[in-house]
Amino acid sequence: MKHLKSIAGFLIAAAAICIGGCQFRPDVLSARSHSESPDEVVQVTLSSADAKMIKSRQLYFSLVIANCTEDAGGFPAEPTIGGQPVPNFSFPTDGDTVEIIARVPSRIYAKYSKPCVFLQGGGYFSGTIKSSKAPIVRESGPNNSFKPNLLRKSA
Repeated sequence: MKHLKSIAGFLIAAAAICIGGCQFRPDVLSARSHSESPDEVVQVTLSSADAKMIKSRQLYFSLVIANCTEDAGGFPAEPTIGGQPVPNFSFPTDGDTVEIIARVPSRIYAKYSKPCVFLQGGGYFSGTIKSSKAPIVRESGPNNSFKPNLLRKSA
């Protein structure tokens, strides 16, 4: 009986340490955005290995849009991977990378002069998730660089 109490005590202590101290820090490989009125669509690239870890540990998170130069504040946006809401944990993790997509109202996105994004959240018993900030590169829209060659009239 004495050994059972010490084992139980050890397991409780280990769980408390893990819950309070297990922080997963995925690497944001890239971040970009474009406008789809009335929203700004933010796309974050993450390695598939990091996405698999999020899925297996069932880590709920938001894509938080914030100023790169400030530590406080930010707008938490609901992410999807492969069109699946992250909280369902049924998103695809095939390939080398995954794209996380979130929509932010344009009027809110415009408040950030130097926008950055990071992942932040956690699971019930599986620790927390927080990535470092990554600057968001703003894409202006479709590439309209195609210029057709004009046909010359033969004489």
